[in-house]
Amino acid sequence: MGSLPMPICNEAVVWTIFHEPIHVNSELIKKFPMETKLDNIYRPTQPLHERHVYASPGTPLPPYEWCYDPHHCADTPPSWHFLPGSLCGGTRQSPINIDTNNVVPDSHLDAFVCKNFDDKHAIKFQFHFHWGDTSDMSEGSEHTVDSIRYPMEMHIVSKRKDLTLDEALQAPDGLAVLGFFIESTPTTKSTSHGSTSSSSHGSTVSGSTHPTSAPTSNTDAWKNLTSYLSKIHKIGTTVMVTDELSIDDLLGNVNLHAYYRYSGSLTAPLCSEAVVWTIFKEPVNVDLNLVPPLMKSSEQLIGPWNT
Repeated sequence: MGSLPMPICNEAVVWTIFHEPIHVNSELIKKFPMETKLDNIYRPTQPLHERHVYASPGTPLPPYEWCYDPHHCADTPPSWHFLPGSLCGGTRQSPINIDTNNVVPDSHLDAFVCKNFDDKHAIKFQFHFHWGDTSDMSEGSEHTVDSIRYPMEMHIVSKRKDLTLDEALQAPDGLAVLGFFIESTPTTKSTSHGSTSSSSHGSTVSGSTHPTSAPTSNTDAWKNLTSYLSKIHKIGTTVMVTDELSIDDLLGNVNLHAYYRYSGSLTAPLCSEAVVWTIFKEPVNVDLNLVPPLMKSSEQLIGPWNT
């Protein structure tokens, strides 16, 4: 929405500006100032103020950068809602603080069936890891529980099979993300555990109200996974993990009965409000020696994994 570009500049115009220019001979362009004797016949650009500029689906848009730290770029979380096409200013955004005094118990939220989580060759998931810094007291989880932030958080992302990715991003339940808090322990034993029961979609909590001591996970699996971190140098880097790893190896015997459920969004631009979140109450415990390599590497590790 704009105005006429000449006095008296009536603000009565719906402007449509075409992305692709009309190509003409350069000598023809020179004719306009040469034959009219008039130069620089254009009005300077005006402030946008509160207006929005919309782009049609056929308009190629340049890639934009976003980051978490102002040392890396200008578009940090407080300004993500200004990014082109961003939904980060919505009303169902993630992450959230889980206030255990105000959650609503839901008897329909059963434990999970985790098919193929024990298969070392059939994993194809998208993984995100989020963390803080290299200090001993680092806090880097995205979600918090009673305002307590864990050292790390792992997200396993999956999409509804009946939808394309574009369709899933438009649906309030197009994506499902399993969120696991991660903390460290001085000693970690190699264990793994599968799950056999089912889970229903809901919007509340299962399990007790305070985190308990965490289970152990497979140290060798985490060592294999972290060996790929040196290949990640910037946000969006994709790494193909070829080692024999299962999700059960990474999770250990974490309690899959106790979790929180709510509807939210992706936690990075464009922050699509299309996610059914499941945040497990019990954290995954990893070997203390594995934490420094994780903290010193890049912001996130993303699949896909081999099938």
